[in-house]
Formats: sequence, C-alpha cells, structure tokens
Amino acid sequence: MLEYSLYHKYVLDYWGQQDKDYQIFALSNEEWRNVAILCKILEVFYDVTCVFSNFVQTILSNLRLLFDEYVKKLKSTSSSLARSSNVSNNDPVDSSLHQHNVNSADLGGDYDESDDYKWYLNESSTKSEKS
Repeated sequence: MLEYSLYHKYVLDYWGQQDKDYQIFALSNEEWRNVAILCKILEVFYDVTCVFSNFVQTILSNLRLLFDEYVKKLKSTSSSLARSSNVSNNDPVDSSLHQHNVNSADLGGDYDESDDYKWYLNESSTKSEKS
C-alpha cells in the first residue's frame, strides 16, 4: 500500500491541496521521504520472509519424508520379527510390539502415521528402566 501511495504521490498531494477534508491527511515532503525509506526497509523484510518460508517448507517436507521412511522400516521390521519368532507374553518388549501390531491392524483404512508416534510416546513414558 505504501508503494502505491508513493506511485501516486503527486495525485495525493494535489488532492490534499484541493480538498479541505483531505488536507489533514496530506503528507509533508519529509513524511514522503520517510515513507520511501520505510518501503525499502519493508521490502528487505518481505524478501527475507519469503526465502525463510520456502526454507521452512523444505525442512518440513524432508522431515515428513524421513518420518514416512521410519514408519515403513518399523512396519517391515516388526512384521519380520513377528513372522520369524514366536511372540511370548512373558517378554514385555515382544508383547508390547505384538500389541502395537494388533492395534495398528485394527485401524484398517483409517490408519494414521502419527499413531506410531503417539504409541511410542505412550510406551516410552511408561517405561522407567535404565539402559
């Protein structure tokens, strides 16, 4: 809006001279210089914001891809573990992994990848063992 006001500076000055109601809003030459300086400063902020927003979007996109790969590896690892060994109810790690696989299978078509993350947070917060 400030750029457009600078573009139409002469029209706005003329309007300020002709219209008594607008005279209180008319800018002095020093105020017009300040508007020009402010436009240059804001233009730099705008450009930096645009670059930073495209950079943030790239990071988010890469994080989503990384998480998707993690989910695929987790699913393939957990399914191969379930096939290659008998799941024992006495082993808390195996039984919780089996329970997670059962819960994931129950979701069917409404499965959301964030469920794996929620499950992990729930499991890690309930265990207080030291490694």
